[in-house]
Parts: sequence; structure tokens; C-alpha cells
Amino acid sequence: MTSKTPETMTPGAEGLAVLAGVILLLEAAADRCLNFLAADPAPPGLEESFALSDLGLGARVAAIQACALLPADIELLDIQTAESRLDRDDPLELVCAAEALTRTVPIDSLPRGSSRVVVALCDLLREHG
Repeated sequence: MTSKTPETMTPGAEGLAVLAGVILLLEAAADRCLNFLAADPAPPGLEESFALSDLGLGARVAAIQACALLPADIELLDIQTAESRLDRDDPLELVCAAEALTRTVPIDSLPRGSSRVVVALCDLLREHG
């Protein structure tokens, strides 16, 4: 029996597809936040505006962290995992979908360092959910 060590563990295609899907969902959430803020020059409340801006920034940062974990030869446009979820309007729903997507595979099938992305998603949901 061989033991798994960080040096011998490599993410599978399924784990890479999940992480790429998470990136697409997070980028869509960040874009939705910016679109909502740009569409309404006088939002109902300053606090709501800050919350939306904070959610968008958090989603963008988590997406960038996840992108850094993907191999250079992975094209996000080739990944279809999250396509059906991208038409949602609510950015928080997109972040929820990204977090749920991470639970579809064991954490060790995701690239090393993905746990930081999962924690960032859980923090976003705790703060804004």
C-alpha cells in the first residue's frame, strides 16, 4: 500500500474541471456585482452598496486564487461544468453554487492549495449569506 504525500498527489481531470467551474462561477458573481453597481448610480443604501462591492471583490479574489492553482495549459473556455449556472442574476447564488460545486469531489482530488479557496468561499457566504 502506498501512502499519499503532497509530492505524489496530483489532481485528476475531475478536480481540475470542478476548480475551473468554480472560477467561472466566481467571475460571473463578481461581474454581476459590478453590473448592479454600475446600473444604479444611486443605490438604495450606502451599506447595501458596500456589501455588494465587498461580495464582488471577495469573489474576484477567490477566483484569482483558484486560477493560480490551475495548470497553465487549462483553458477556462473549454470547461462546461458551470455553464448552466451562469445565467443566475443573484451574485450570492453564484457564490453558493461555487461552494456547492467544491463539495462534488473529495478535497484531495482538487489541486493542492484548493482548501484556501474553499475557506474563502465559506467566509464569503458567512459574511453575506
